[in-house]
Amino acid sequence: MTMSTAELEAFLAQTFPTPLGVVATLRQDGSPHIVPVWFRWGAGAVTIWTTEARAWVRNVLRDSRVAFSVQTFEEPYPAVVVRGTASVATANDAATVEEIRAITRRYVAPAGVERYIASWPDLCTIVTIVPQHIVSWSVGG
Repeated sequence: MTMSTAELEAFLAQTFPTPLGVVATLRQDGSPHIVPVWFRWGAGAVTIWTTEARAWVRNVLRDSRVAFSVQTFEEPYPAVVVRGTASVATANDAATVEEIRAITRRYVAPAGVERYIASWPDLCTIVTIVPQHIVSWSVGG
């Protein structure tokens, strides 16, 4: 059964436990490259905190086509699968820092957010995935 818009929004925003997302990119030879990531869903897009040094981000810089999925392993086994395009922005500005905080708050208890972010000073890249197609289901797959 396809998720309603409200169900999709709630599923992608859930925290504690917060599901990982899985992003798929295309390697230079055309083969798939997939990696689990922390993410945030907002304003109809997925954002991921990372660095341009990662292979999957270099893939996006070369070819912006991506797939992204989120699923849980508890009944009724809901999932969301996205196809879209990604953009990469590296900056050390207030908007980037706030997005990093927003993503981290989904996975780290409030008291540890700033300490966690400070432990990754070289990560100042946000990848934004804009969906072109979304498939979801709230029961089974």
